[in-house]
Amino acid sequence: MFSYLVFVTTMSFTPGPNTIMAMSEGQRKGFVRALPFNLGVFIGIIFTLIVALLFSEPLKHSPTFIFIMKIIGTLYLLYLAYHVLISKPDNAKAALDRPILKGILIQATNVKAMLYFLTGLTTFTLPETWDHTYMRSILLVIIGIAGVVVWTLLGQMMNRIYHQHYKVINIIITVLLLYSAIELW
Repeated sequence: MFSYLVFVTTMSFTPGPNTIMAMSEGQRKGFVRALPFNLGVFIGIIFTLIVALLFSEPLKHSPTFIFIMKIIGTLYLLYLAYHVLISKPDNAKAALDRPILKGILIQATNVKAMLYFLTGLTTFTLPETWDHTYMRSILLVIIGIAGVVVWTLLGQMMNRIYHQHYKVINIIITVLLLYSAIELW
């Protein structure tokens, strides 16, 4: 169980598309106003978990599925990178229009998240311990959303800096999102 917790914690708290966007939302809107995005990510986590639980073995070994997820994920990351790059502090309300939907989409098209669930549920679960899968699933969700919330709080702490240096910060976030898109391949 310890190795499983290390895996889940590492995957949840390292930078990825959803954590980078959570930080961006936190610095533009503040923690409370960024919560709708976090709710969207939470819904996306539940969706991804359900897909992983239902289809973990066939999907893990399907090159077509992985390829399609990479294409969708890359396109969405490019879309987000563009919008981060052109945003300004004075349009914080529009930082992410429809943040719940955007949170769901970024999580549902996040290849890192899909692999997080597929690996977490298949590698650490033996056939004779299938009953532990529910507990492991709950841990995946709780620790996953905790990672997003922490990144949102970090973003809020950067708010003052953001207003002074938003161009540089937007470029850095854009580069991180572009890097995430490249890393899919």
